[in-house]
Amino acid sequence: MVIQQDSNRQLIQQRLNLFRFPVLLIFFILAARLWQLQIINGAEYERRAEENRIRTMQLVAPRGTISDRNRIPLVENRPSFNMLLYREAMKDQDATVEFLTTRLGIDAETIEAQLRRSKSAGLYRPILIKEDADMEAIAIVEAHRRDHPEIQIGPEPRRLYHYGRLAAHLLGYVGEVSEQDLAANNFPGATPGTLVGRTGVERIYNQVLMGTDGERQVLVDSRGREVGIVEEIDSIIGGEVSLTIDLDLQSVAEAALQDRVGAIVAMDPRNGEILVMASSPSFDPNAFSARISSDTWNALISDPDHPMQNRTIQNSYPPGSIFKLIMAETGLGEGLLDGDPQVYCSGASVYYGRTFHCHDKKGHGSLRLEQAIAKSCNIFFYELGKKLGISAIAEHAQALGLGTRTGIDLPGERSGIMPSPEWKMQTRRGKWYAGETISVSIGQGAVSTTPLQLLRAISAIVTGGRLVTPHVLLWAEKKTELEWPVVTVPVSEDSARRIREGMRLSTVSGTSRNAAVPGVEICGKTGTVQVIGNEKKAMARGKTGDHSWFVGFAQKDNPEIAVAVFVEHGGTGGVAAAPLAREIFRTYYDKQKPAILTRNRLSDTAGVPSLQGSND
Repeated sequence: MVIQQDSNRQLIQQRLNLFRFPVLLIFFILAARLWQLQIINGAEYERRAEENRIRTMQLVAPRGTISDRNRIPLVENRPSFNMLLYREAMKDQDATVEFLTTRLGIDAETIEAQLRRSKSAGLYRPILIKEDADMEAIAIVEAHRRDHPEIQIGPEPRRLYHYGRLAAHLLGYVGEVSEQDLAANNFPGATPGTLVGRTGVERIYNQVLMGTDGERQVLVDSRGREVGIVEEIDSIIGGEVSLTIDLDLQSVAEAALQDRVGAIVAMDPRNGEILVMASSPSFDPNAFSARISSDTWNALISDPDHPMQNRTIQNSYPPGSIFKLIMAETGLGEGLLDGDPQVYCSGASVYYGRTFHCHDKKGHGSLRLEQAIAKSCNIFFYELGKKLGISAIAEHAQALGLGTRTGIDLPGERSGIMPSPEWKMQTRRGKWYAGETISVSIGQGAVSTTPLQLLRAISAIVTGGRLVTPHVLLWAEKKTELEWPVVTVPVSEDSARRIREGMRLSTVSGTSRNAAVPGVEICGKTGTVQVIGNEKKAMARGKTGDHSWFVGFAQKDNPEIAVAVFVEHGGTGGVAAAPLAREIFRTYYDKQKPAILTRNRLSDTAGVPSLQGSND
């Protein structure tokens, strides 16, 4: 029994020995192969792996088109090419920097700064070296691709503003998203390098206009050449935005302003649609489509006329005699003009120990409200202001939107100032004096408004209390709910009728007659704002001329377009501002009702003549 068991063990051992040698041989061969792959040929295989790698390329989505109310494109995109640096393919940073500086003329400090900033963005994210590269630079890069595969040319749509400076403040411009914006999530969906709206429509409707970037994964060899596509996800173009402005009207407004410093804004008083928004001087937003040069930027921000400011909503000025319309509404609303009282104007009057003058030193004689509006008589409204007091004036003016933002769908709007005793105590720690009310009664003193605020307030008066929300968006591809609130202000139809009549008389025979267009019942009011006292003008230097205003609408009993014009240091409103408004009205009705008008359009090169006359 024992002998039998020993025999079995020997047999099993012999069989195990038979398999042991082949197994050991196989492990030896595998170990030898592993040694060959990792130790002997490791460097070679690493080189081969480097020759074929996957590179991810961003496919930048084009931003959406911006068009006018007639779907005429104002802003689109044009093809361009960027010079990109892929750090993972860069073998010698010094050699790369030298090539970029000597052959392509790119500043070494700029390159090194870009390299430093990109460290937090990940190794495989390309670094933007040069935007909108020209064909010569592209040819140099392509010719040296073998030596510098880390430098690539990538397509990117570039913003194209078809009309340059036209409506630049309204449209805005784009720029690369900042680290601060990304941290604050100011632009949802943006990533480092994304172009976003910085001002204007580009900013406020950025989420509509901004598309969704795609991605392309390609297999490249050691020379940077594509040898295959791994995966491609198409970009999605941004949504279209259609604005309320009319290109023809906008062109006429900007041609009318020419070299003047000022603003023109036109609106449909029935619904708040902005038809014109022009501010002068302007700037070319195409300069921002690629990275703006420091020289261009410094020239813009150091210009004393501040071309980057949208004067229609970002600058506020004393409203001058336009404020008399608000005074008229206040007087009618408070019952002080019941019975149609008359006021005698001798050319000057004394209030609280100080003499206040009318612009007509000879005086206007006895005037009722409509005549006082037409002739822009200061004395009439001094008397009315004295009776009303500042609290009643402020209450009505604030109800018409003065002192608060209009709510227009554009960034950077100012609120202006509608003074009151409470306002003065809070802001200046002082008491309100009755003499200040006299100045406010003709739109001087502390009261200040933007052109759009003033246009909105007067539109509310002449439409019987319809205080609209001004807006520039007519339609947007990705926005289904558009709400523009309308507030009803207690302006009686009789008050609106009398003020409209006074404005009609002003255009027929008063201070606004230079705004008249044959065949159109235009109603208007001029304003002239004294910048400094007459006694100081002789000693002052620089811009000391009076500011010029005009606000008007048409037609008298069915207001469908309202226009505000402001010219800094232009002189009297009837001479400097009213003729500019006339061109807007002429063009509007030439387009809407050509049968009632002559075809005497304002050309792009012809100026608006200075018309003479006695104008406030």
